[in-house]
Amino acid sequence: MPCAKQEKKSGIKNLLLVLDSNEYIFAFGILKKPSSKTLIDTILDSFPIHSIRIPRLVVEEVGRHLTPEEFREFIEFVMNLASIDEDFVVPFELGVRYELEGLKPADAFIAAYVEWTGAAALVTENRHFLSRHSNLPFKILNAEKCLKIIKSSI
Repeated sequence: MPCAKQEKKSGIKNLLLVLDSNEYIFAFGILKKPSSKTLIDTILDSFPIHSIRIPRLVVEEVGRHLTPEEFREFIEFVMNLASIDEDFVVPFELGVRYELEGLKPADAFIAAYVEWTGAAALVTENRHFLSRHSNLPFKILNAEKCLKIIKSSI
């Protein structure tokens, strides 16, 4: 993985991940997906070895799909592990580059955000078409594949 760092003493990889909004919705919402919920729990349990970054766009999307109580739980999770990055901090040129490669604006922003953070992977259940772009500096994984990678690094 491009952004997995080796710790000098333990040999455990540190993974920086960006989770797409659907992972949070499936973990905290009423229609739970076991792999998404397990991934959230695993990241929480393994922090700071494995960590996340999250843009405001994802927070807002998650908020539109959760009840107020579920959203509060989601925000508590995020605030324990990361701060929310404002969308404007992502260089405009990165997003434009992905749009010129044919991505829709929201997909281009997510790809630009993941690249900007230097994350090893985007974890998503519905943006697998991004993996058709062979020049991405990060991997596209679903929750199940991400869990396998995390568990193999422990």
